[in-house]
Amino acid sequence: MEKKRKIRTKWKMVVAIVLVLAVMIGIGLKGEERRVEGEPDVISSMIVNNEQYLTVVANRNEIENEEEFTKLLIKMYEENSFHSVKFSRDMVEPEKIYMKVYLWKDEVKKNQPNLGIEFSMK
Repeated sequence: MEKKRKIRTKWKMVVAIVLVLAVMIGIGLKGEERRVEGEPDVISSMIVNNEQYLTVVANRNEIENEEEFTKLLIKMYEENSFHSVKFSRDMVEPEKIYMKVYLWKDEVKKNQPNLGIEFSMK
């Protein structure tokens, strides 16, 4: 009886240690998971007086060629190919689009935009 209790206690300790390690690893990787390079994406969209304001994350460490990156964002906007936001254009299409571009999502409230884009649809 005493032997079973000791074995059970040991297993409980092993399970507790494994859970603590899993939580610690999960917390450590949380910041790294957000830093996976990929396609740009819109995280915020607002329309005011026929002008659309977008907050975009580049999902990369640096924007090497701003002109090419701007063309990519305009193309993605025109094709409505952002992943997180799909634009509805059945009512009115905005005349001007303003984009604030940040490198990563966690920089949005902390830093100034890395790139500002303004273009007209007409």
